[in-house]
Amino acid sequence: MQKDFTKFANQRFLKTANWQVLGRLLSKHAAGLKDLDLELLASNPAEGRRRISEFLLGPRDNYPETLVHDLHRIVRLDSAQGMQLILDEAARQRVVLLDPEAPATATSRDIALLAFVDHPDVFTEAEHTSVFIAPPSVSEFNAREEGILPEVTPETLEDLRLRAADLFAADLRGKYCRVRDYEDDGELCIAVRHGAPPVSTEVIKGDDDGVIGFQEVDTAVISYSAVTGRLTVWGCAKKRRKDLAQAFASSILGHPDLFLAADAQRLYTLAPLEHSGGTYAFRKGDDEEIDHILIVEAQANRVATNIKTGREKTLFSLTLRDPAGNALRLLHQSRTDIVYGDDAWRLAHVTIRIVLKGPGRRPPTISVKIKPDDSVSFPRSRHKKRVMALLALNNLVHARQPADAALAA
Repeated sequence: MQKDFTKFANQRFLKTANWQVLGRLLSKHAAGLKDLDLELLASNPAEGRRRISEFLLGPRDNYPETLVHDLHRIVRLDSAQGMQLILDEAARQRVVLLDPEAPATATSRDIALLAFVDHPDVFTEAEHTSVFIAPPSVSEFNAREEGILPEVTPETLEDLRLRAADLFAADLRGKYCRVRDYEDDGELCIAVRHGAPPVSTEVIKGDDDGVIGFQEVDTAVISYSAVTGRLTVWGCAKKRRKDLAQAFASSILGHPDLFLAADAQRLYTLAPLEHSGGTYAFRKGDDEEIDHILIVEAQANRVATNIKTGREKTLFSLTLRDPAGNALRLLHQSRTDIVYGDDAWRLAHVTIRIVLKGPGRRPPTISVKIKPDDSVSFPRSRHKKRVMALLALNNLVHARQPADAALAA
């Protein structure tokens, strides 16, 4: 919360802020700004700016709660990605945010503030879209079979909402829960808005101090492709993602056990790199936009099996980083005893850098961290298709087992 305020109200922003737009934002909360004369912006602009700056940089306890809420919303779209969402939505609604002839000096914060104050419909739709942008790390699940179509009706969505509300209530996040469906690139997405962990903070009221409690809202997202049978969940604690996957399978797909097979999260492998003995080179296939691929980090774990429990444990790890792209080869050269297998070594993860073709000395790159069996991290909102195709080409994706074999695993 404090970070959001600091990000919005700081000296650097206030030196370049559009004071007319900022003044209109504060005017919405004039009733709670008892010691701030907003009319000074018109009668004495310099003095008005000084007083507003002092207020915004002053104690956060002086902010009315309604302003606090608005600032949180603005800051969440204060990024390059948020700015693009706003511009795309403005184009869709045929709204001109800025004069095309004006100098291109507006920052993402300027755009977010302008849209929030003067074009709330644009801002709200961009805000709704933002929750569906997958972060670099998500939880993925393979269905036991492909082609199961979702049934999205008011009744099935309400059933999912009730199941999700029970899950988050069990984590002391309250019973508040709302669901909203959305389609993105052929995939069904459902946003599940729920309560965040309760927060308390000290406040000053007159001559007394005290403590107030409040609860923010978080959003979990479920994304499902019937064609591939792949479910993706993000935006909530990792321990709850499997529960949400099962709730979705029960309520929307009518198959409660669809993502409960033993191999449902056995998705990625580094076996081809292990078999290469450190000489593996990534293939780029027919993707003409890729120039070359570097292995910039590799970690190998020395593992052993606990005789009593039968579980594998890590004795120690070795990690090697090389910006030149020879991390795997140098790792093997540094430890010639590395041999992969049970009670030996395992390749824990590698980080690759996909270098794209482009002008200039610093071409665009995509960093991808592959960590078997269930984790691949990269900027998904922009590069999902390219990266997933590359992993499949290099045999780093486990093939789905037949349903009978999966149940027996």
